[in-house]
Amino acid sequence: MRPTRRQLIGTLGALAAGPIHGAVYPAGVSAGDVGRLTRATAFVRGLDDAALKKLVPAQSGLNFVGCANCLSGRQEEQLAWTPERPDEVYCRYCNHRYPSRKYPMEQAVTVRNPRGEEQRYPYWANASGYRYFFEARRDDLVRAYLAGAARSLAMLHAAGGDRQHAARAALLLDRFAEVFPGWCYHNDLPFRQKTIYDGNVPPATFLPNFRTARWTWWAYMDIPRELVQAYDWISSSEVLDPAARHRIEHDFFRSAADQVLANPEEFSNMSPTAWYSLVMLGRVIGEPSYVNEPKQRLAQFTTTRFFYDGAWMEGTPSYHAQSINGLKAVLEALGEPESAFPALQRSNAALLKMRLPDGRFVPVHDTWWFDKRAPLERTEPYLLPALGHACLGARKSQLHLTWSGGYGHQHYDNLNVILFAQCREMLSDIGYTHTRYRAWGDATASHNTVVIDGESQASGSVSAPTDGALRWFDCRYPRVQSVSADGGRGYSGKTAVYRRTLFTIDAGEDRWYVVDVFEVEGGRIHDYFLHGDADAQSTVRTGLKMEALATLLPDGIEWKPPQNENDYRPFRAPWYAYGFLHNLRAANAPAGKALAVDFPGLRVTLFPEAGSRLILGENPSIRHADEDDAKLDQFERPFLLLRHDAKGRRSTFTAVLEPYNSAPSVTSVERMENGLRVRMGGRTDVISWGASPSVSIDGRQVWALAAPKSLSLAAVEADALVLASTPDSPPTPGEVVRLVTADGWVYPFTVVSALGARVQVAEGPGMSYDAATQHLRLTAFPQREHMGLVRVRWP
Repeated sequence: MRPTRRQLIGTLGALAAGPIHGAVYPAGVSAGDVGRLTRATAFVRGLDDAALKKLVPAQSGLNFVGCANCLSGRQEEQLAWTPERPDEVYCRYCNHRYPSRKYPMEQAVTVRNPRGEEQRYPYWANASGYRYFFEARRDDLVRAYLAGAARSLAMLHAAGGDRQHAARAALLLDRFAEVFPGWCYHNDLPFRQKTIYDGNVPPATFLPNFRTARWTWWAYMDIPRELVQAYDWISSSEVLDPAARHRIEHDFFRSAADQVLANPEEFSNMSPTAWYSLVMLGRVIGEPSYVNEPKQRLAQFTTTRFFYDGAWMEGTPSYHAQSINGLKAVLEALGEPESAFPALQRSNAALLKMRLPDGRFVPVHDTWWFDKRAPLERTEPYLLPALGHACLGARKSQLHLTWSGGYGHQHYDNLNVILFAQCREMLSDIGYTHTRYRAWGDATASHNTVVIDGESQASGSVSAPTDGALRWFDCRYPRVQSVSADGGRGYSGKTAVYRRTLFTIDAGEDRWYVVDVFEVEGGRIHDYFLHGDADAQSTVRTGLKMEALATLLPDGIEWKPPQNENDYRPFRAPWYAYGFLHNLRAANAPAGKALAVDFPGLRVTLFPEAGSRLILGENPSIRHADEDDAKLDQFERPFLLLRHDAKGRRSTFTAVLEPYNSAPSVTSVERMENGLRVRMGGRTDVISWGASPSVSIDGRQVWALAAPKSLSLAAVEADALVLASTPDSPPTPGEVVRLVTADGWVYPFTVVSALGARVQVAEGPGMSYDAATQHLRLTAFPQREHMGLVRVRWP
């Protein structure tokens, strides 16, 4: 039986002082890989030693250098390099080549490198003074190519034992070790003027977030992992003399590792990337400190960077996946079992919940819309109570509501919904993009929520949180499900009421619909947005007579599209996001009457209030532009906007959302006081949302929210909440209890069992409570603290 990678890696106890002359991490290649690797290394094997050494850049390169000749691509990553024309780079879109007579690099940044030697970085500057370092981009691409080539040569040696391949890899390793001490530190970000530092840079002056880099553009990746692997695989070949080994290990590898370790640890989604490289290097060169330091940081990372329900702090499944996959890689490199970190297992379970039926991750916040896992067999409703996200649904239909705060990579999307039915996102969220329309994808107006006075919600942070608060979540009855949340912190200081209540009704025979009630008080103009499918070109229609509308921008606002991903300043201004809305049609909406609006396969029935206006149109869907700025305007999605001029009064947006295959099943919807009457065929449903929301079908009540119960909290244990007294009717399994602090924060937990005053919960509380001092502290992210009485309320 072939041993597992973990068995091959061994344990930390096998570490010894000094170099390890054998593969710590076997290459995992065989004779069958020789042909592929031979072709991949043909160019470097064809050069003589002098030519190959000359190809290694003598100074550090830059990653984010865009094409000056076109606007295609994204994030200044258009330029490429080939070994056939080693002194040039070219644009993958317009094929313009640099150096270029049209864009001559006649100016230069001249600095001293850490050795005190003068280095020159030539550039071309545009009319605004922005610098394009085409030669430095070439150097960075060559660096990456040669590091990969050295790794492939070492793999060839491991596959076939050919000492010549090991010698070629050794030549590259040693040459990099000779030049690396002379590479300048730099700050390299897209669409920002590059900084190349003069002389040595002491760690005390490193930029936050590992932005002072040397080997790559981000110091998290500044340990040359591919070359560490190559060194591991050729160590036993005796092609390196002691002087070369010393240069590689001390002047190169240790220098890079010590630089990475000198950065303040921020426990970000990129931290495991750095730790994995440190562990690998430590084991290959026999430096225990490089192994032990990440191991010590792992425990703090898992306990302080995930919510108590296991969700990653940034609330985005894409970065959640990156973080836990990185942790798993570190554990594998350490030879530690995942079972040693229960928090990691809980986090993985939380991630796998956040999937659409087709397997794609729910595209909230900065989540790539194409990131996916295995498809779901059927939808099971769930609540991630600490993150602030709920899913209702049945079979392969889902309705998502998010009220999570902003802790990095967030969108301004409190109380946003996503509707997936009929095998697609019918009401979509664009998700993540690095294009110049990123500001639109983040804006509140691009989400299925309510915008107040044209302003996006607050961005949120640990010091200024924007988290919403769960009011209830009840999915105990499979045919009737409901969730309600308050999102007022998103518009802190502007709203007295900002809350959304959702019901899903499973009428059987693949008939399923949603009742949406959004209440807003504060500000003047309330805009209720619903955005259609972002994956297919489509339209939105209504029976009202519509008139063309030029713009929704108020008089005096001049709109210009963003120039690049970092062009965020205008987006924060009120109404700016409305410049992305076009092909507009508008009509006054009849007050109090049912108004049908149709997306393909989705009927939306609205009940406009007096002073309302319906606007239909299109906006950029971004997704299928393939992250190419030049294609953004080719892909649209339809939207509806119901605008209510509230004049300081409350708005209540009420809608029925019915996905259908061939035709809607709902034949009529009537508005009642605090409720709706929905008919389909011979069936009549009554949905009310008063003090005790309920649903009845043909006069028979099938679901009702019980009268709220409340007790004070006595203690928090590892897996349970202890109430101050024994309740007459304790919460039942599946119910959600809410800890409500004196300062208005809500922390929900799902009940597993209740015995007297002890309530066992599913999440594992992640907090501590001292009843004597009335001090509640979250031990999980974001480690918030509260003083005062804590009430336990349910349902």
